[in-house]
Amino acid sequence: MKVFIIVLAVLIVLFCALCAAFAWYITHGKRQTMQEAWDWEQEHVRDAKELTRDMFTDYIVKGSKGEDIHTSLLPASEPSNRYVILAHGYTDNRYGMIKYAVHYRRLGFNCVMFDERGHGLNKKEPCSYSVREVDFLIAVLKDTLERYGADITVGLQGESLGSATVLAALGYDIVKEKVAFAVDDCGFAEIRTVIMRYMKVLHVPPFMFYPTNIAARVIYGINFLDAVPVRAAKGNMIPLLCVHGANDDFILPDHCRQIYESSAGPKEIRLVEGAGHAGSAVVYPDGYYEMLKAFIGKVL
Repeated sequence: MKVFIIVLAVLIVLFCALCAAFAWYITHGKRQTMQEAWDWEQEHVRDAKELTRDMFTDYIVKGSKGEDIHTSLLPASEPSNRYVILAHGYTDNRYGMIKYAVHYRRLGFNCVMFDERGHGLNKKEPCSYSVREVDFLIAVLKDTLERYGADITVGLQGESLGSATVLAALGYDIVKEKVAFAVDDCGFAEIRTVIMRYMKVLHVPPFMFYPTNIAARVIYGINFLDAVPVRAAKGNMIPLLCVHGANDDFILPDHCRQIYESSAGPKEIRLVEGAGHAGSAVVYPDGYYEMLKAFIGKVL
C-alpha cells in the first residue's frame, strides 16, 4: 500500500509538471526580434522593399497601468487624416504588419503599428490570447486620437492574435464611437479549439487542455476559456471585413465564418484560395489591395 501511494504521488507530481510545461509552452512562444521580423517582411512581401527604417517614426504609448507600448507611425504616401492601427500576430512584432501597411499607405492611410503585450520591445510576459492584449490596443487607440486629432478617421486591422485583439476591442465604447471599420485576417473565434487541435497534431490527448488551463490560471493568472473574441463580435455594428486563407491548417477557416456570422453590421467575408495562415496578403498582394480598396470604399 505504501509503495502504491508513493507511486501515485510521483505520477501526480509528474502530471502537474507536464501541465505546467504545456502552459509555459502555450504562453511563451519564442518571440521574433525586430530585425528578424523586418528581414522576413523584406524577403517575403513584394512591396516591402519600398520601405526603409527611416520612414518610421518610433514613440512610446503608455498603457493603462503605465506600461511602455513601443509604437511606430508609417505615414501615408500623401498627407492624410486617415489612420489605421495594425495589430500583429503571436510571437511577431509591429514590423510583421508591413505586409498590410504597404497597401494602406497606397490607400491614403497613416499606419500606427505597435508591439502587442509581451512582444517586440515591450516587457516580456505570457500571452493571454486577447484577454490582456486588448488593453494595449485600447491605449494605442486613445493615444492616436489624442496625438493626431479627435476628428481623424480610424480603422483597425489585425492578424491572427492581433485579429483576436481587434475583435475583443469591438465591445468597448471608444471603439464603437470612434472606429470606422475593422479587418479580421485569420483571427480565431476562440482559442480553446485551436489549442486542442494543436495538441492533437502533437499527439497529446486534447483533454489535456483542461488541466493545462488550470495550470495557466494558477501560474500566470490566464484563463484560456476567457479568450473568446467572437463574443465581442456578436451584435457588432462596425463594418467588418473577415479574411482567411482557405488553406489555413493552423486556425481553420471555420473560425472566420463564425466571426462573420456573429457580426450584425455591414460585413464581408473573403476566403483566399491557396493561402495558408497569415498568407493572404503575401500570396495575393494585388488582390488583397483591391479587396481593401473596395471594402473601405463602401464603408467610408
